[in-house]
Amino acid sequence: MQNVTEEKSKTDVWFDDLVSSIRIDQLALETGVANDAKKHLYETLIDGNIQDMMDTATKTAQQYYIQNMLVDYIHLLKDFENAPFLKLAVSFHNSELLVWAEIENDAEAVEGALIMAEAKINAKYHQHGFDMTTTIVEQCDMLSVPSHYHFLFGK
Repeated sequence: MQNVTEEKSKTDVWFDDLVSSIRIDQLALETGVANDAKKHLYETLIDGNIQDMMDTATKTAQQYYIQNMLVDYIHLLKDFENAPFLKLAVSFHNSELLVWAEIENDAEAVEGALIMAEAKINAKYHQHGFDMTTTIVEQCDMLSVPSHYHFLFGK
């Protein structure tokens, strides 16, 4: 009987917090201090614009998963000693994290570790519809990092 009471209490607290948050948002909207994102969210909900709701949900999911993929990837890279990358850059495209890694010539161990890091990220996030693709080049290839990538390391 204790669990039912505790669960009911937990549910009550959650709903009370949700309603309080919505009331705070209502006050912010009415007084004109709500930010543009909050205004857009409530306008979309009030108008019942399903397409806009789905587009917003998709963008939110993309931001969430890509951000988490990047954080997990950086943690995996911490295992590398002395950052053996000459250049490391990332780009984002819909549900994909793109990585550009320039390594020293014939650095097969680094290449293998990058491939394994990609595999670990894909194993974790593919089930949610998000993937990572790594392009690995060697210094002797003399290729520039594409302009749509953002540098994490090197220039």
